[in-house]
Amino acid sequence: MLVRTREDFAGFSFLRLLSTRCLLLVFNNVFLLLFSISRIRHIFLQPRPHVSIMQAEGLLGWTRRQMSEAIENGEVDLWTTPLGKWFPRAEMMAKALEIWPMHVIEEALGDEADGILPQAIRSAELRVRLPRHHIDMLEYRADQQETTVSGVLARELDGIASAHIEELSAALPGFAEAMAWPGD
Repeated sequence: MLVRTREDFAGFSFLRLLSTRCLLLVFNNVFLLLFSISRIRHIFLQPRPHVSIMQAEGLLGWTRRQMSEAIENGEVDLWTTPLGKWFPRAEMMAKALEIWPMHVIEEALGDEADGILPQAIRSAELRVRLPRHHIDMLEYRADQQETTVSGVLARELDGIASAHIEELSAALPGFAEAMAWPGD
């Protein structure tokens, strides 16, 4: 005879709740990924040279306050025309490179990445051996910055590249162009 106690049912409810929450978490992550892919594709593939400030807010995932602060702090350069102020496409692409790691942008663009992204900034696999504490540090920073280990390394390497741009530009063909992309 099978007898179920109250704890058995409570455990079942807990497992059902846990599996429901896991499904919601997976659904949210898939939705965010698809939403990011759509935003990335719009930023990089749209033919117009600019979008409205409100469109840029949505595409970059910024609030109105974040956009206002970026404009006030000179973090973005807007175009001014007789019809108003506009957010240039090149500026949106530069901000997108700050938000998403390159491999995420490449995956979102798919085959169209070849026609948009210069070869010098395309990602490539690099395998390295590091002390475990360096790996732990990179994973910690990736969690803190809500990015990947590749994203953390790319940002750190961009800092090194900026500090040594003259030397590296002279030594490496195409380096200066890669650092200046997307330009104006």
